[in-house]
Amino acid sequence: MSVPSLFPSVNPCLCRGLTLLVMGTAWACALEDDLRLQPQLTGGSSGFEPGLALEWRNPRFPLWIIRPEILLSSDHQLGGGGAILYDLSLKVGLPARQALAVGPRGIYHNNDDSNWGVDAMATYSYELSATPRAWRHSIGALAAVGVLQKVHPDDMAIGTTVGVFYSFGF
Repeated sequence: MSVPSLFPSVNPCLCRGLTLLVMGTAWACALEDDLRLQPQLTGGSSGFEPGLALEWRNPRFPLWIIRPEILLSSDHQLGGGGAILYDLSLKVGLPARQALAVGPRGIYHNNDDSNWGVDAMATYSYELSATPRAWRHSIGALAAVGVLQKVHPDDMAIGTTVGVFYSFGF
């Protein structure tokens, strides 16, 4: 019996994506890269979507962030996506306990109203750790705006998302 037959409503591509997310996390931990787990609450054009994201930074390219995420759509189905963000904190002169990152994001909402979206995304984080730039605990906000594929009618629309997250650094 295959995995897709055990979970008929779960998209096989999403299963592969989740597998890559888990494998990538293990790989990043093995390399001792900067890895942050982020439970998040988001809402917008596709409804309310709680989820979980990972932020991964490679020490060789510390300004670049890879951010895969999974989410539970308003129709109680799994969706997911990812973003590649660039940390602008030093360029815009933010204090040591704050961070701003921007970049493109692709997302599959997997609900009855909307499917794929391509966004411009921004995240703002505020560090709660006692040591500046340790980033062990932080809170943040995110915003995204872009193109969203609507299911009924089969058309494109402007999509927006806003949300909050807590970040735990390993």
